[in-house]
Amino acid sequence: MKRLLFFINPNAGHAEIRSSLMEVLAIFCKGGYEPTVHMTTGPRDITRQIAERGTQYDLIVCTGGDGTLNEAVSGLMALPYEKRPPLGYIPGGTVNDVASTLGLSKDPIRAAQEIVGGRLYPLDIGSFGPDRYFTYVAAFGIFTDVPYETPQEDKRIWGRLAYIMNGAGALGRLKPTHVRVYYEDRKEEADVLVGLVTSTTSVGGFKATKDLGISLNDGLYEMILVRATKTLAEFNLAATRALRLDFDNDSFISTQTGALRFEFDEPVSWTVDGEFGGSVTEVEIHNEHRAIDIVVP
Repeated sequence: MKRLLFFINPNAGHAEIRSSLMEVLAIFCKGGYEPTVHMTTGPRDITRQIAERGTQYDLIVCTGGDGTLNEAVSGLMALPYEKRPPLGYIPGGTVNDVASTLGLSKDPIRAAQEIVGGRLYPLDIGSFGPDRYFTYVAAFGIFTDVPYETPQEDKRIWGRLAYIMNGAGALGRLKPTHVRVYYEDRKEEADVLVGLVTSTTSVGGFKATKDLGISLNDGLYEMILVRATKTLAEFNLAATRALRLDFDNDSFISTQTGALRFEFDEPVSWTVDGEFGGSVTEVEIHNEHRAIDIVVP
């Protein structure tokens, strides 16, 4: 039988996996896998475990939110490219932007069936500085600290509304950030409220309202900068459009590219896949083209 390493984050979202764990394991066994279950013990545990023993398995599976997925991806990126096993993902968190874009089921039983009978999809991974990675978004500015500042209990009870409620509180902290962005042979400089580098059609659980030509494996990221606004009403409109990736107006600076460098006058905090990514005055972001394989329906 093939070997499967199964990571479970018991703190993610509603953790529906608890009531269906035995059936999920049975599906894996019937699919020809010998599963080893690992309950996460703390931050970065999944990353460490995969980096240390991921090559011993034919398939890695994790269940949890976007942060859990990020840990699994970071562990895979620590392995040599040719030795990275495929990744299966059972969404179990509050919002699950990547799962939404890939069409993954949030029902654990159906998700397990899709992992056993699915196909491999090569996925671009973003590198953030020298040692951080992201699957769908790196961001700074207003609202971007909401995912990692929202208490876990609020996330479980209120789900997506927890992000919105905490975001409303951020409206009182409208301080623009001066940024210089370099990409290809261009430079952009502006005072902005929000900066996003993303590859999905969903950010913070808000789906794009139209087809933006975004792909998860074309080697490109969408960069969106929300220009500083003069009134709260203008900001509300711009923020709503940004979260929905609807930026066809002069409130935004946007482009598609595979590599960027950001410079700031003072340290700026970033969120990486909804988790705190550190405070930096300069950072390079690169698209690692088709760096891992993820199982999709």
